[in-house]
Amino acid sequence: MAEAIEMFRDLNLRGPVARRPALREALIGAAVDPWRFDQQRSDEVARNAVTSEDVLLFRRAPGDDYPGAGLTLWGREDGYYVPNIVPLESGNLTYAQYNAILSDFIARIVEPIAPALGFAIDASASHQTLDDWVSADTAIRLRRFSGAANKSTGASHPMDQQRWFDFIIAVHRNKDQLGTDQLARWLNEAEHWHEDTAHDLAGNFETALALLARYDET
Repeated sequence: MAEAIEMFRDLNLRGPVARRPALREALIGAAVDPWRFDQQRSDEVARNAVTSEDVLLFRRAPGDDYPGAGLTLWGREDGYYVPNIVPLESGNLTYAQYNAILSDFIARIVEPIAPALGFAIDASASHQTLDDWVSADTAIRLRRFSGAANKSTGASHPMDQQRWFDFIIAVHRNKDQLGTDQLARWLNEAEHWHEDTAHDLAGNFETALALLARYDET
C-alpha cells in the first residue's frame, strides 16, 4: 500500500449560483456554540480584499484537543471554500488540530444545511498519497526515480538525473498540479529522503518547471 502523509484538508462548497445568498444566511445562522460568526472581522477582510469579496469568518472556542481558532470561508460564484484556519492565539496549528477543527465545522455547520440547499460538500482526505496529487504516469516516474536513486547524492548520478528529468517532463506534459511543499514532504516522509535533500530536489523541480513553461511560450 502506498504510504500516505498527513495534509491540511481542503473544503469546497459548490452548488446553484442562485441559491448562494441562501447558503450564506444559513451558514451564519448555524454558527452556535462553540462556533460564532464574526461579522466585524468579516467586513474588515472584505473591505481590504483586492476585489469586492464575500468573506465569512467564524471563530471556534478552544476544545479539549485544540486551541481556539478562526476559520475563513471565501466566496465565489457557485459557493465557498476554506483558504485557511488559524489559531486565535500565537503559534501554529498542527495538521491534526487543523483537520479536527475543519471536521467539526463540517459536522456542526455545513452538513446540516448545505445538501438541503443543493450544495455539494467536497472535502479532501486528511491523509493523502502521491496518487491523490498526480497522474498515474507521473507517479510511476517519480517512484521509479526515488526507488533507484542514491538518496545520499540526490539526482547527481547520470542515470538518476535521467529518471528525475523524466518525472519533471511528465508533470509538465500531464499538467499535474504538484506543489514544491508536497513534493518535498513526500520525498522526506514517504520515501525517507533526508529533509535537506528533499527540499533541494523540490527547488530544482520548481526551477525546471518554470524553464519548461517559458520554453512553451517562446
